[in-house]
Amino acid sequence: VLEEDGFNCEHPYFHCFVAEPSSKDGGDAIVPDNGGELSDTGACGGSKEREGDNLNGNTLLGYALYFYTYSTWKGKALYLEDLYVTPGCRGQGLGSALFNRVAKRAFESHCCRLDFSVLNWNPAQDFYKAKGAINITEEEGWHHYRLDREALVKLALEVNKADITNE
Repeated sequence: VLEEDGFNCEHPYFHCFVAEPSSKDGGDAIVPDNGGELSDTGACGGSKEREGDNLNGNTLLGYALYFYTYSTWKGKALYLEDLYVTPGCRGQGLGSALFNRVAKRAFESHCCRLDFSVLNWNPAQDFYKAKGAINITEEEGWHHYRLDREALVKLALEVNKADITNE
């Protein structure tokens, strides 16, 4: 799904920054600024293969996957879907470099904000707070909801049924 939705299409649904070693011997990590797309590098990792993932001969150390969204109150926004750093690379500034790169992209794209969700057990909450993030669940009372595929099918069928009875 990642390749289909982000790399092998004319208008990708998401963009990605990838961190990889700066040399084949595993030197310092780099986060190349390649416009945020990886069509020349391949998929940026999914749930099945993360640590040490190999991208055309390059080892994946971490990634940040994001997409643009819109607030009717504020305007264009950026949503960070995933920020992942392999366990062996944590605590070395790689997550910070990826996060800062996404924030820079949001700024350069004239976004009003950068949104993301964090699980309540995730110790990275302190990292985000140190970067200036505000917990809007506490501050503004926002709660995120989701319709899964089954609920989408049910609602789509209701629309189809209503369309048929209105004909």
